[in-house]
Amino acid sequence: MSNNRTLGAMALLMAAVLVVFGWGLVAPFAYEPVGPRAFPMITAALIGICGIILLIQGGGEAEPVGSRTLLGLLMMAATLFVYALVFEPLGYVPSTLAMSAVVARLFGATWTQAGISGLILSVGSYLLFDHGLDVVLPAGILRGLI
Repeated sequence: MSNNRTLGAMALLMAAVLVVFGWGLVAPFAYEPVGPRAFPMITAALIGICGIILLIQGGGEAEPVGSRTLLGLLMMAATLFVYALVFEPLGYVPSTLAMSAVVARLFGATWTQAGISGLILSVGSYLLFDHGLDVVLPAGILRGLI
């Protein structure tokens, strides 16, 4: 199987996981036109389309994956799985901060760099979506503070 087809298959799997977890996002009251599941559904559709394109186009033969790369991929998949599980109970800001810090570490950032970038990403995107675009995100453990 080619590199592109492998990536395309993984993209389709990721899109399916997004649909499964995103479909259950329902606001307790509907005052916005699209609701909270719109973002994961749109993201899943875009990832799925890209996956189909990669499956159709194919590409060169796959090179052997090194153990370090494989470990990084498994850690990334585990991180995203845990993120999906804790997203609602912990809330958007803490779960996104933790997830983005772990991903930054996987890409070689120091703990300080990972923490600062995770904090900026989680708080900044929360403010953008919740206050700027009126997309309700789960407050979780920060309910009443944000």
